[in-house]
Amino acid sequence: MNIQKLASIAATLAVLTVLTGQLPRALKVVRVAQLQFIRDSQASEWGMPMMLPTR
Repeated sequence: MNIQKLASIAATLAVLTVLTGQLPRALKVVRVAQLQFIRDSQASEWGMPMMLPTR
């Protein structure tokens, strides 16, 4: 799927969302997905780094 098809689909969905009055709901879904992505990609998920012993 090329970028022009994706852009066309995204624009169509955006227009339909606004026309049906579902923009606040769509924005909330996007924000929740963004927060979930940030939470899943935090460095604490990667474990602790190996540190050299200090004297």
